[in-house]
Amino acid sequence: MSIEDEIALEVVSVDKRFGSVHALSDVSMRFRRGRVTALLGENGAGKSTLIRVCSGVHQPDSGEVLVSGKAERMSGSLAAKRMGIAVVQQEPQLVSQMTVAENIFLARLGSRAGTSLHHRSGLVAEAETLLAGLGLDKELPDLGGRCAGLSAAERQLVEIARALAADPHVLFLDEPNSSLTRKETDRLFDIVRRLRDRGTAVVLVSHRLGEVYEISDEVIVMRDGRKVGEGSVDALPKQQAIQLMAGERLKAALDLAESATPKASPAGAVPVLSVRNASGLAFSNVSFDIQAGEIVGMAGLVGSGRTEIIRAIIGADPIFGGDVRLNGKSVRFGSPRSALRGGIAFITEERRTSVFYGHSISFNLTSNVLERFGRFGFFSERKRRAFAQESANEIGVKADNVDVGIRTLSGGNQQKVLLARALASNPSLLILDEPTRGVDVRTKADMYRQIRTLAHEKGLAVWFVSSELDEILQLADRIVVVRGGEVVDSLARGPEAARVVASALGEKIEDAATTVLASGMA
Repeated sequence: MSIEDEIALEVVSVDKRFGSVHALSDVSMRFRRGRVTALLGENGAGKSTLIRVCSGVHQPDSGEVLVSGKAERMSGSLAAKRMGIAVVQQEPQLVSQMTVAENIFLARLGSRAGTSLHHRSGLVAEAETLLAGLGLDKELPDLGGRCAGLSAAERQLVEIARALAADPHVLFLDEPNSSLTRKETDRLFDIVRRLRDRGTAVVLVSHRLGEVYEISDEVIVMRDGRKVGEGSVDALPKQQAIQLMAGERLKAALDLAESATPKASPAGAVPVLSVRNASGLAFSNVSFDIQAGEIVGMAGLVGSGRTEIIRAIIGADPIFGGDVRLNGKSVRFGSPRSALRGGIAFITEERRTSVFYGHSISFNLTSNVLERFGRFGFFSERKRRAFAQESANEIGVKADNVDVGIRTLSGGNQQKVLLARALASNPSLLILDEPTRGVDVRTKADMYRQIRTLAHEKGLAVWFVSSELDEILQLADRIVVVRGGEVVDSLARGPEAARVVASALGEKIEDAATTVLASGMA
């Protein structure tokens, strides 16, 4: 029997309920050694619940999990790790005050921070050896530095290194590259191929289907807590997988998203946001306008200065010179909170820094507008809950009610809660940084529809940054392209993809098609 025929992990007729939610229903599947299996499905399909069952976080209500052919009832994630099962989470769970090396070997250290200098230097040396073998030594050079200062991509790489430090037989990767550039993703995929070649069973969860089909050998599709399809990547092509994931619901969502048309601004209308010759930490001499009812997409490679421009406008970073006007009035915000009071709502790309995971949907949704529900020292929880429920229903949050913990929601539904929270302050400008990072194709289509409705029917000005070229082309009424911290192009809706990529890369249009995959925007 070849190594590819050996079953590393098997799920047999597993059921799992959370109250009235049937998260997993009679699910059976196998993950083979020396194979990369893509686990696909929209948010809420049951993928994360399945991973938690397989890694000991949740116990199945019925059914079995077999490890190397033996039924196991894992008491928790540490027990799963001892059996060779590791998970890389979408949102890295790092101890910020510990060093990179300490976080990589956290399972060995427990929760003890501040290890001795001698022990710490030994961990750094061991981490250097591990990362060199994985080809990540240049991406994480300061192994003795604290994790508090790492970027989102660097935090994700530490999470990956920590999982691989245990030399697992089964590795679950839950949206591992949602914060990575194309170059970093290529490096990750090199690691995945090496793991596959030495017999590891790799299970990849990702909504970037092009990349999924690039690296995977097999595909399993889930919908509404059930397995609805499986096969090799040749037997189950991408379009068929998409239909299995969402079926007619996806078509309906896409039709709705396409139905909205831009709301034309009156001649001579004052822009909601006008930026002239602004400079900041990573950009200079930037100028652009956003009108009421307009969706402006800002395109460019990772590191081009897109996010830095946003951070300066909302007061998170300093802005040097130039003029910024909001609804015709010159403004210079000192903090994101003051920008919110001034009429700008912002949703960051890093959901983990915005969600209050220990609280309810209601708390998360209303945290910016608590003054609405009380006066003269009195606070009405009933009014807050009613407002939260109405807002959640309007934005399409899938939950029994707004009293449940936000941690119980899928990533896509958490993102919807953040959108509802931003809208609760009645902003005139909505800024979205990577608005659909880590959400499935149907949730993306649903969010596109909501954003178009907000802009084209309700007159909200929307400014969004995305690394996904398809998203820029689908959603934006106008595209502003940034390269090297400068605005280098502005295009009306519907340009050729090559024009956007060429502007972002500084290449000729005829050469752009050959470099789309290398751009980090694909």
